[in-house]
Amino acid sequence: MNTQTQKISTFSLSHLLTFSLLTFSLLTSCTSEQQKLETAIAAKEKELYGDSTMTVDFSKAKDMIALYADFVKKYPEDKKAEDYLFKAGEVSMGVMQSNVAIKYFEQYYEKYPKSDKAPYSLFMQGFIYETQVKNIEKAKWCYEKFIHDFPTHKLASDATYSIANLGKSEEDLIREFEAKIKGDSLSAAK
Repeated sequence: MNTQTQKISTFSLSHLLTFSLLTFSLLTSCTSEQQKLETAIAAKEKELYGDSTMTVDFSKAKDMIALYADFVKKYPEDKKAEDYLFKAGEVSMGVMQSNVAIKYFEQYYEKYPKSDKAPYSLFMQGFIYETQVKNIEKAKWCYEKFIHDFPTHKLASDATYSIANLGKSEEDLIREFEAKIKGDSLSAAK
């Protein structure tokens, strides 16, 4: 091997080694950042859900939502992103951040329509529109879409019931229930 070839080989080997080290460093830092975020999520979940007083700490909940959203944004193709997106919706709903919860459940339904949780994400949108936002039209639309998309799902009858009772007060529902019980009692006595 002549001197010129030897210099080129040494130069190429040097660049290859440098490139390999940079690639390794980049991959390691990305992995460690993801692991740090996963560790932070696990710690915050333990803190949020491990509270024996059963009171909601809104500050902790907001932090939890932010961690979930951060993971979903940074690692959208990771399998955990699917779970974290749904959980972001659940926690948001639990602390009455209704529009935020709807946004996460909508994103979930659009991104993971074949998931086992897709029906729940759609149903929860209707439920939040009905019970928290008090938007009967949007609630009805979500419930009707649910029945159309998942006619055999175990929540389909709940969606049907919800549509039939949209806009009724609790007092109206109680009166109807009592009348039904009274009617059933009279029928059974005959």
